[in-house]
Amino acid sequence: MPTFDLATGRHDRVPADDERIPRLELLERKGLLVDRPVARFDTLAQDAAHEAADLVRSTQGLLAMVNLMKDGYQYFAGMWVPAGTGGGESQAASADTPPEERFMERTSGWCVHTVDRRKALPLNNVFDYPRWLNKAVHQLGARTYLGTPLIDEPTGIRLGTFCFVGRETTNWTRQGVSLAKHYAAQAMEYIDQLPDTPPSSEH
Repeated sequence: MPTFDLATGRHDRVPADDERIPRLELLERKGLLVDRPVARFDTLAQDAAHEAADLVRSTQGLLAMVNLMKDGYQYFAGMWVPAGTGGGESQAASADTPPEERFMERTSGWCVHTVDRRKALPLNNVFDYPRWLNKAVHQLGARTYLGTPLIDEPTGIRLGTFCFVGRETTNWTRQGVSLAKHYAAQAMEYIDQLPDTPPSSEH
């Protein structure tokens, strides 16, 4: 049962990871268990960040991530970080983003709650929610969040999220939610097309 209540902004605990084993097996089968940037996901994140920044008229640009839930942590296999200010085509990737910024504990951020809900989670202003998680605010400079889950349709297994993070408050509309779902679907289409590989270890 979801533990995040939009009305109160409370999540009393991190949701149980009841799909850990089948999720890790699926990620391994698709060659995504190893922590490495995926070029296709980086491109999706870049395109989505441009489109979303224009949609919400962001003055600082938006971060976008393809976030895969690993074994007790999150890994941004796709990531776009705006450099400087301005939205849309004025954004530029931060080529110097350290690899460690692609990692986050499972207990940080809002993606784990998005996965638990099995539906989009828009937070216009994360400070409106009393139990926002410190690391997401400090590591990413988050002031707004919109995420939607990545779900493998044949199995129903939740692999992670496609999400936007902004450094200024944002009024997320149905268009914004639809945009996040659109790019999540593209990420899942890419995953579906990856060839299956035999497992190499047990989890």
